[in-house]
Amino acid sequence: MLSLSFRCLPGSPKAFALAVFAAGLAWSTVSPAVAGPADADALAKGWNLSDLTRELLDNNPQLLSARHAARATRLGVQPTQAPDNPTIGITQDPVARNPLAWNTSQGASWTVSQNLYWPGKKSLAGEVVSAQASVAEAQADGLQAQLLGQLRSSWLAWQTTQSQLQITQTQLERLEQIKQITKVRYANNAAAFADYINAQVTQEQLRTTLLTTRMQSDTLMAQMAALVGKPTVTPLPLKTEALARQPSVPALNTFREAALQRNPQIKAAAAGVLAAQRGVDLAALNSRPDFNVALTGHAANPPWGLAHTPTYGVSVGMTVPLWYSQKEKWLQDQAKAQLASMRDADESQRQQTLLAVDTAWLQWSASLEQLRLVEGALLEQARTAYRLALGNYSTGQVPYVDVLNAFNTERGIELSAVQARSSALAARVALDAAVGETGVPALP
Repeated sequence: MLSLSFRCLPGSPKAFALAVFAAGLAWSTVSPAVAGPADADALAKGWNLSDLTRELLDNNPQLLSARHAARATRLGVQPTQAPDNPTIGITQDPVARNPLAWNTSQGASWTVSQNLYWPGKKSLAGEVVSAQASVAEAQADGLQAQLLGQLRSSWLAWQTTQSQLQITQTQLERLEQIKQITKVRYANNAAAFADYINAQVTQEQLRTTLLTTRMQSDTLMAQMAALVGKPTVTPLPLKTEALARQPSVPALNTFREAALQRNPQIKAAAAGVLAAQRGVDLAALNSRPDFNVALTGHAANPPWGLAHTPTYGVSVGMTVPLWYSQKEKWLQDQAKAQLASMRDADESQRQQTLLAVDTAWLQWSASLEQLRLVEGALLEQARTAYRLALGNYSTGQVPYVDVLNAFNTERGIELSAVQARSSALAARVALDAAVGETGVPALP
């Protein structure tokens, strides 16, 4: 336990009472006030990060649009693999006077034709569309991870502003106590009136900081409202939570392996390579001929010929490559070039993802180390120095500038601790985004 000693001026009983008063205030305002049971019950009714995440997944229009687009692409697989619809036609020949005078027709025939593709073409075309649908789905997952990262960043920044507001409010209360001490000392001719004015100026500066922080808090809330699909002018019922740092940092290889397996952009690039490979296989089959089979029934009584059909006909057509298959060769070369491009894009995406993971992990580790240093002995020493300076100033042992310096030092270290924790959490958010976290991860 820390003991404080005070020197009372002879013949001044007010100084002794002032010292006791200052000591009690210094001990009572070391840290921000803790919310009572009533406040805890009120905060428990607000939204946490999980609630915001569910709102984003259900209501964000950009994400919903990407999901619908991916579903539309996936629904195109079966129609692409399905056979072409048959064609039914009726022929009137010959027709007197004009082609529309069917009642003068001397012959009529009904024809049913069907396109038949070389075996494998339809299935390959369906696989190409399926791979493209996988690309769209992975890109939607990537967008979800990006939006969740933005939401977590805004939420953590909002929580940081709440901590800053609480610290600033506590600092305003401390300055009010310093003002009261300077006022009493000035009344006893133990301090100059300038001490009171300086404390008043510092207090007004903190009030300006308080207004700026509240504006930042409102801006962050509007950003979160837009992300979850709510009107930006309506405040969200957010719950203030204590942000605790993670005691240990997992190995970098853990995140690198997870990124290679789960990152949506890597999955999209791999699906793009598969689609390009199937495109090459399909281009190779384009040199094979396609067929058309038609069945014809000749009517005995035109123009409709529905009584009976005395004779029938069948025809088989074949589509063959022309110009020595040069067009097909060009298409194959184009498909191979696209495949090479997708393979290079896949390798580039892997490199960029791993680089993002490495950068975020290093930033996270450095931020946690900085947070340990600030929250260690440094913060406690600054608080102790402030309490000693305030107590000694109340008894006239130190000048006012020492109190102000101790106050500013403690204030700066408290804000540095909040900012260091915010940086560590932001780095972890960036790390999760680089890995490709698309769910509701636990807070770092």
